[in-house]
Amino acid sequence: MSDYHRKQAFSLIELLVVIAIISLLLAILLPAMSNAREHSRRIVCQNNLRSIWTGVWSYSLVWDDRLPFAEDVNVTDPDADPFDLKYPSTIGVLLLDYVVEGSWRCPSAVAGFPRAAGPGGWKLTYVFSAAGGVGSGIGYDENPNANTGSPLDPAISNYIHFDGRPIKLLDGRRYVQGNAGLNNDRRGSWSVRRSIVADAIGGQPALSKFVYPHRGNLTPRLDLGNAREQFESNTNGPRMKTGYHELHADGEEPVIYLTRNWRQHWPGY
Repeated sequence: MSDYHRKQAFSLIELLVVIAIISLLLAILLPAMSNAREHSRRIVCQNNLRSIWTGVWSYSLVWDDRLPFAEDVNVTDPDADPFDLKYPSTIGVLLLDYVVEGSWRCPSAVAGFPRAAGPGGWKLTYVFSAAGGVGSGIGYDENPNANTGSPLDPAISNYIHFDGRPIKLLDGRRYVQGNAGLNNDRRGSWSVRRSIVADAIGGQPALSKFVYPHRGNLTPRLDLGNAREQFESNTNGPRMKTGYHELHADGEEPVIYLTRNWRQHWPGY
């Protein structure tokens, strides 16, 4: 073999060095690419919630500043289609003409409806604070505690939101359960506030075994007032961890948070 051909060949050591460098670069770049991909998905999810809020707002402008009276068919039948016209009181049917098409599914979703359809077939991956299951909901004006200002007033307790109430009474804030005196702000004290719309959480939430869709820096909860420190302590603070997006509002002002459930999370989720 000529000296020329010897100079053009790679030695085994040189080849291994090149492979090692490529492997190192991949190890550095792949997590960054994965984080960038998840960041993009989070932006899509946030835009979905903004689109849904615009739909709610547009609905209220048409219907005398009222929120939709919505019943959730998936409360009793997780495999039902939430956009089936035979369920006219479902949020999917009520808001279908007001929400931009394609805004009903989170790209990082871990749960959705119809449940049996699986990740590729879910039509809705957000949970709405509806008045109840189909046929069981009570409109705000028909509730005996409406406009009483008592803890049972739906506008105070806010276990639900889509009960046909005036939009000025829409109020979704996180809370700290079992901590008397912490939950106070300009509107007074409260015991329960739920998100208006949120990512569907997978796993077994009833057992505090959660699977969250997104990973990122949790949003500091500025809406909690005196309860903020306790809430962040319960959820291990605003550090990088898995979470989910939720839409809150104070009257007509919407806010979207990446947060965690207040309950203690299950190890591994």
